[in-house]
This record gives sequence, C-alpha cells and structure tokens, in this order.
Amino acid sequence: SWFNYSFLFPPNVKRKILHMDAMAQMSLEYEDACVNHTLVVHAQRLLSDAPRMVRNLETNLRTATYPYLLLEIKRISFVEDAWDQVSRKWTDIKKPLKVRFVEGGEEGMDQGGVQKEFFGVLFEKLLSAELGLFEMDPESRLYWIRPYLDTDTVRHYEMTGVMIGLAIYNGIMINLPFPDIFWKVLVAPTEQEVDAQADNHSLFTLSDLNTDWPSLASGLEQLLQWPDEVQDVFDRNYEISIQVFGQGIITVPLIPGGESIPVTNNNREAFVQDYCTYFMYRAQRDAILALRRGVRSVIGSRALDLFTAAEIQVVACGLRQGPGSQDLCMEDLESVTDYDDGYHADHPTIRQFWSVVHNSLSPDQKRELLLFVTASDRVPIGGLKELSFIIQRNGPDSDRLPTALTCFSRLLLPEYSSEEKLEERLVTAIENAKGFGLV
Repeated sequence: SWFNYSFLFPPNVKRKILHMDAMAQMSLEYEDACVNHTLVVHAQRLLSDAPRMVRNLETNLRTATYPYLLLEIKRISFVEDAWDQVSRKWTDIKKPLKVRFVEGGEEGMDQGGVQKEFFGVLFEKLLSAELGLFEMDPESRLYWIRPYLDTDTVRHYEMTGVMIGLAIYNGIMINLPFPDIFWKVLVAPTEQEVDAQADNHSLFTLSDLNTDWPSLASGLEQLLQWPDEVQDVFDRNYEISIQVFGQGIITVPLIPGGESIPVTNNNREAFVQDYCTYFMYRAQRDAILALRRGVRSVIGSRALDLFTAAEIQVVACGLRQGPGSQDLCMEDLESVTDYDDGYHADHPTIRQFWSVVHNSLSPDQKRELLLFVTASDRVPIGGLKELSFIIQRNGPDSDRLPTALTCFSRLLLPEYSSEEKLEERLVTAIENAKGFGLV
C-alpha cells in the first residue's frame, strides 16, 4: 500500500488525504441519516393509525435521522455543554459538525465561521487557569498537563482530546500551544509504543525537554557537564519534586529508594534520563494517554499515520505558535483574492486597501485582519495562498465600518473616499470586532 511510503508525500498532500478521508466518512454518515429519515417517513404512513408507536419511533430514531452532529451551546456553560453533548451524541461523531448558540437570541449561521469561533473560545477556556487542566510555562508560553492525583480528572483530558480530534476532522485550525512531545505521543502507533519509548529513553529526552522547557533543561545539562564531583556541589538525591494540583509540592523517588540515593558523577546520566521521563510523561501518564485516545477516537484512520509529529501539529494549529512568531505573507493572500460587486484588482479602493495592508498594518494587525475575515488567524500548510479571500464592495463612501461574512471569508468594504479614511475605518473594525458567525 502507498500508505507505507508516507515519506514520499509532501505535507500539503497529506493534509488533503486526511481531509478527503474525513469527507468520505462524513458523506457515508450523511447518506445513512438520509436513508433512515426516508424509512421513518414511510413508517409514519404505514403506522398512521398508531400515533403512540409513531411518536416512539420518531423519538428513538431522531438522532439516526439527523445528518449532522449538532452542538447547541450556552455561553455560561460553554465547556460543560460541549462535553455533555458530544458524550450523548457519540454515535454522530463522524457526521458533519454544526454549532448553534442558544442564548440571548443569538444564532450564528454555521457555514464554517461559527465552528471556527466555537473552537477558538472552547480551547481558550480549556487552557484557562480557572479550569485547571493545564498550566503554562512562563518562559516558552506552552501549556502542558498539570500532574493530578485525582483519577476522575482523566475523563476531562479524554474529552479535551475528542475536541482536538473534532477540530482536525472538520478541518478547523486551532490555537493549541502544546509542547512538541504531545504531537510525538499522538503519532505513536500504540500506547504500548509510547511506554516502550519512555522506557528506552528514545522519547521524553533531554532534547525534548530543551525544546519546550529550556531553563529546566539548561540546569540538567549543567549537572551533566559539571567537571567536578556533582554530589559536593548540587547535593541532591535521586528524586524529583513536582507541583501537584490541589496537593502542593510533593517529592517522588525516581527509582526505589531514590530518596536516600545521592546523585553522583556515576549515575547522573541515568538520573537526567529518568528525571526527563518522569517530568514530561510519568507524572501525567494517564492524562496524556487519555488525551491521545480522545484525538484518535475521532481521527483514528490510517490517514493519521501518514503524518510526522511536526506535520500533524501544523495541520491542527497552522504555522503560528504565538503572537509575533511569524510575519504573515500578505502578498500570497493578495495573489489569490477574488473581488465582487464592482471591485477588481486595479480598482482605486482595492489598491488603497492593499497599500494599507502591506505598508501600515503591524504583524499583529495583519493577524487581526485574517481573524476578522476568516474567523481564524491560523496559516494552513502551503501558506496564505491556500485560503479563500473575497473583497466585496459594500456601497459608496460612508462612515460605516467594514464588516465580514466569516462563513464565506468575505470582507464587505465600502468605497471610502481616501486611503487615510480606509485605514482608520479598517483598523477600528479589526481591533474591536468579536462575535460568532455572521458579523
């Protein structure tokens, strides 16, 4: 099978294979629901003289006849609603996703934009200190699992993994600043393989630690390189101290009796290996594997096995890993932009628009523009030229702000009288806009 030769395919081709695989599964689920709906309609006609039986049939088959995974979300219970409804509608997990907000009279028209903002808000809440599932390293600004003693919390990590899987399955890029080791765990063939790599120290190494926790890695590297007897200077035992959520700092021996075994020049290499493995994996093993199971329960097809850790990370999160980390190539976006309702590439307003974008907007404002129009500031594999972007004339000169149809990646831009006015109105719009779906 050509799946055995994944190294032959560039990342953008692998992404398309993953997308086609998901679309094929969605299509099958959609067709099954339509067939079930037809059968129910026929049954209603045949059982017209038995209304109670018809009502029971409609109730029992309601999910089977609906062609979408529909999530109805309240702002005040965002995470709880998402977890609860996905759990209750698990048989619908491979259907196309629809999101509906059911509070305060708000209802987004979900043709993509609502999904993007749903996942954006969801992962912001899942990573929050208030929920307490993850903690941020202040240096790298990456989030990782808090060590827990409460085994009931493992289910929360599995549901978080399901949400990551749903985003990837539905082609939505998310802001998920996880360390590289998570993606390495995700692409490992089995949980047993993850354990094996931890045992033989081919994963969760000092190199992995240096990528994601550089200060801690630097201290351990200093221990390894110290020219004199380390016991006299570092004076530490074969153990690790970690912050456990709700418990404070606890000290754990890394080997039997480690609390009374000093670290010496003879055992320091083994100590550093065991320290790295415990810090990145064993302290949170059940939660890490639950997170992995959650993702793979949605996208566990062979298509996932095509990817390296770095490639699936870019598919899930795009090329941006934090503010200011990458200057967007807006020239790529301009090259694929389409125009509507009288605008064209040489229209004066369009020339003014791109002049503002290229020469006046800061890198963060460019991301805000991308977020404003497409409901995502993620950059897909292949760059901005892979996006759809449309600028539509929205009437003559006026004081109205530009608006956007995020579902269709369409910017509605009035024909402003000057470049200065266009810049002022555009910046005001992109820096103050926040909403779901149709803006």
